[in-house]
Amino acid sequence: MTRPAASGTRTLNRFLVLRWVGAVGALLIGVGALGAGALPVVGNPYVHFPAGSLLSRMLQTSSAVVFIGVALMVVAWVLMAPFVGVGTKARESVSMSLLKRTFAAWTAPILITAPIFTQDIYSYLAQGSIVAQGMDPYAAGPVQLLGAEHHLARSVPFIWAESPSPYGPVALGIAAAISRLTDDAIVWGVLAHRLTALIGLIAAGWAVARLARRCHVNPPAAVWLGLLNPLTLLHLIGGIHNEAILLGFMLVGMEVGLRGVDRLRRGENRDGWLLVLAAGALISCAGLVKVTGFLALGFVGMSLAKYRHERGVHPFLAIVGAAAVKLACLVITTAVVSALTGIGLGWITGQGGAATIRSWMSVTTDVGVVFGWFGMLLNLGDHTDAVLSITRAIGVLVAAAFILRMLFATFRGTIHPVGGLGVGTFVLVILFPVVHPWYMLWAILPLAAWANRSEFRIAVVAYSAAMSFFVLPRGLSLPPATVLTIYVAALLGAVAVLALGWLIIRRSRAMA
Repeated sequence: MTRPAASGTRTLNRFLVLRWVGAVGALLIGVGALGAGALPVVGNPYVHFPAGSLLSRMLQTSSAVVFIGVALMVVAWVLMAPFVGVGTKARESVSMSLLKRTFAAWTAPILITAPIFTQDIYSYLAQGSIVAQGMDPYAAGPVQLLGAEHHLARSVPFIWAESPSPYGPVALGIAAAISRLTDDAIVWGVLAHRLTALIGLIAAGWAVARLARRCHVNPPAAVWLGLLNPLTLLHLIGGIHNEAILLGFMLVGMEVGLRGVDRLRRGENRDGWLLVLAAGALISCAGLVKVTGFLALGFVGMSLAKYRHERGVHPFLAIVGAAAVKLACLVITTAVVSALTGIGLGWITGQGGAATIRSWMSVTTDVGVVFGWFGMLLNLGDHTDAVLSITRAIGVLVAAAFILRMLFATFRGTIHPVGGLGVGTFVLVILFPVVHPWYMLWAILPLAAWANRSEFRIAVVAYSAAMSFFVLPRGLSLPPATVLTIYVAALLGAVAVLALGWLIIRRSRAMA
């Protein structure tokens, strides 16, 4: 019989091997991004990095290097499942400290490389400069406000170049602070935004671990599925999307709010109400990054309403009272943030800019495009835009109805607030007018802390692994022949690297 100590050592060693595999993958991503990443249009500073100039002339090779790194990270992440208590062959869970060190090892090379998988960071830099200069980011696009020759405006993606900002005052306030701090330097601006995203994800990880305990889910499994997820690392740190800030505020707000309700139940009224109000402010800040963050206000509010109903308050009055508390938090937080940043309420009407994108991942967009195609096939004319407005509106209404259902289920106690938020957000993403691969993280992170079924985890792993390869490193489309060359080279390279690694491990075991 194997002694427990020996078994634990073997488990630890296997996990550490996987951590090294993922770290090598992250290093390859970081190096490859210097040539294949989302580089600025003019004045590319990354050519001065070691190997940056060479790699920038070898787009196909450097893109393949990135995808080889992605493959190593994905394989390492998937194979870690048994070591965090997931699956029928689950071993004893590794400690949270090991997962934290793994997160650090996998993010460090990505933190200091060029932007990757998207050009959106240049919109953030330009919008931050607009706010820092005292202009209204909701009045026009970066090209009109900064000028067509401005070094930040020239790197903004074409679709956003003449579009007002779709982001709220918290996101723009942070971008403006970074603009002032870095004097609009591209490299320092990218690094500052990356650091902000990292802080947001660390905060989200803290919340996920505690929400998992609250929902009786193994915390290492939740952190592995949500925070170590390659989709999270590649797009929220590599791509520097604002979702990192949103998730940090939202999930910390959820934990703080539920902790406040727990204290109210224990009779600690002063501390309980302070936490409930703080949660309202934190979640409002999440919504002031992107409006989807406001959803969590409803679920914390319903948890509060449920507590008040348990104390004998009429259900209608309990819900209205909780809604009034959260609405007050929202109004006060918005007023304070607007005063601090000098940004008005233009974000309320500036949310429709992204709707011009036709995203195939959006069910409602796909249905609208198909019906528009049938109309043209029947010689009825091209009414695709009109049909899209109808199908997308129906999708939003259906999602809103489902979220309302989840809210009342939370009030009745038939679903945990964290589960209600995750399921409601999942339906919203599915029916959203525009969907990008990383949008599903809005639902994956809260669901990782609540859903304990293997079917859910298998679906998340399959989706995340596939979507990690979906977007090209530059974040732009390339000729089909070039794309095929990149993927074939990456596949062959990944197979060769993994096979070599397997042989080295086998030989080292044979010699031990």
